[in-house]
Amino acid sequence: MHSCACWWRYAFRSLACLSILCLVHGWSEWSVTWTRLFSLRQSDVNWKACGDNFQCANIAVPLDYHNASDPRVVTIAVTRYLATNTTHRKGSVFINPGGPGGSGTSLAYRFGPRMAGVLQGLYDIVGFDPRAINLTRPYASCFESKLDEEIFALEVDSFHLNLPVNVTESVIVDLEAQVARAAAAVGALSNRCAQRTGDYMAYFGTEFVARDIDELSKIIEGEKERVNYWGFSYGTILGQYLIKILPPSRLGKIMIDGVADPDVWAGYPLRSYQGQYDDFDNVLFSFADSCVKSGDACALSSLSPRDIVLRIDETIESLYYKPQPVTDLAVPAVATAANLRKLIFDAMLKIQTWSDLAVELREVFIDNYTGLMHKTMVKIDPAGGSKPDYSSYSGNAIRCTDAKPYPSAEEFPTNYEIVQSILESMKTYSSRIGDQFSSWSFCHLWKGIDPRRSRYTGTFELEDGVLDTPILVLSNTYDPVTPLANAISTKARLGSNARLIQQVNGWGHCTIAQKSFCTADIVSRYMLDGEVPSANHTLCDVVERPFERFEKTLVVERELGDASVRMAWTRLSDEWVS
Repeated sequence: MHSCACWWRYAFRSLACLSILCLVHGWSEWSVTWTRLFSLRQSDVNWKACGDNFQCANIAVPLDYHNASDPRVVTIAVTRYLATNTTHRKGSVFINPGGPGGSGTSLAYRFGPRMAGVLQGLYDIVGFDPRAINLTRPYASCFESKLDEEIFALEVDSFHLNLPVNVTESVIVDLEAQVARAAAAVGALSNRCAQRTGDYMAYFGTEFVARDIDELSKIIEGEKERVNYWGFSYGTILGQYLIKILPPSRLGKIMIDGVADPDVWAGYPLRSYQGQYDDFDNVLFSFADSCVKSGDACALSSLSPRDIVLRIDETIESLYYKPQPVTDLAVPAVATAANLRKLIFDAMLKIQTWSDLAVELREVFIDNYTGLMHKTMVKIDPAGGSKPDYSSYSGNAIRCTDAKPYPSAEEFPTNYEIVQSILESMKTYSSRIGDQFSSWSFCHLWKGIDPRRSRYTGTFELEDGVLDTPILVLSNTYDPVTPLANAISTKARLGSNARLIQQVNGWGHCTIAQKSFCTADIVSRYMLDGEVPSANHTLCDVVERPFERFEKTLVVERELGDASVRMAWTRLSDEWVS
């Protein structure tokens, strides 16, 4: 269990010990080599004030953890919100917002104070931009400017497909044409990204991001302090890589919320997106049902739940076959089925948006599409020509680097096979959004990622008792993009090394999307006292309902836990953007 003890105390058996740990836990002797050859002290980090109680720094880590002779580095952008209780400070918590492609520095700026409040000011909240992303260098740069990036997104409509709910032969023919166009666009994009980013593209995989966290922790907190981590959505993939790649002696308290399946993630990419939407329609049906039950609080409550869903489907169908002109915007636009499907998809992530969705749908149902287009059309920043591109497509590079490569070009999926996978997803999971993220199917077209220097090829199981502190696996009952089934399978795969926290009647992406003081109390006790739920699977009630104003008096009226923790959790949930 304690690998470092094995290395230092039994030097003559070190090679055998490391080999065994590599097989069991997924870490290698390269991490030990880099610890010795590439060492920084805490005093070497040039922290600068960058806001009220914030500090920022750029910290160099090795580019290639599997090649100690490569002198190149990645400079990681780090932002931390400092612990306010300095007397009893417990260390740092590294955070990741998801994506892949999400900025940890932005997450720290936006939510660091709230997250720190949940942890009663005892931890620094450390956000970092993973390699390839935002302010970290090198990053996945594909364009000369932000303006060029946005123009490309406008041209390809951010790779959203335009589809109806009901599939016919003519729809399949149209889908084949859309997929062919998307493949051409991915080919052009990936070539440009490879030209601008060079061979760095092969080093952006999640394995190396996990090792970066380990390096950052050693530099910031010191060699002896363990890694604490709080990740959401794709950040749960990163968390599951962490607990396999790092030796148990390096792992402290780990929380993953809105859980993705790492086995699917690391497999062939063709159908890897499908199971994500297993609960999407359940969330949509809950939206319709909650709307009707709420009465005047919902703009569509005069309809039945069945009629709300039926009207949505009919309007998607209508906009597919007959797109509508929108003339009362600054730039004339055309409303299509893709716009309505995007509006619905985004709104299912967080119940606090359901009231606005009902209002927008009411307008759409009477042929007013202005609000729909304002919310879903690609925006152009007039000053974008003087700004660098925003690494918007870094997620593709990361996703495809992590995926299992096809043995040969002969086994690359054809456009026909991609079309069939989309049709399967729409039929099996959701006819309304089953194609979302189908662009992952084009990983075989992504240039510059091979040979994959940073792809983890191990397993994600752990034997019982490996971790000193079990991790927390958190999930809503109905999550539109990371279904509860993923969290359940993760708990089963990790055995006694994990505890599952499920929010009963919870809707939205990640538990933080809907308030539960039970969840807040478990998170706080876990991080502050190391208290682990005794039950393998804990059910937590929510205290927030769709279409109802949340009464903040509940924060002080409830007996469970600390009122300051509940208030911090409430504010974090209010401001959270899934």
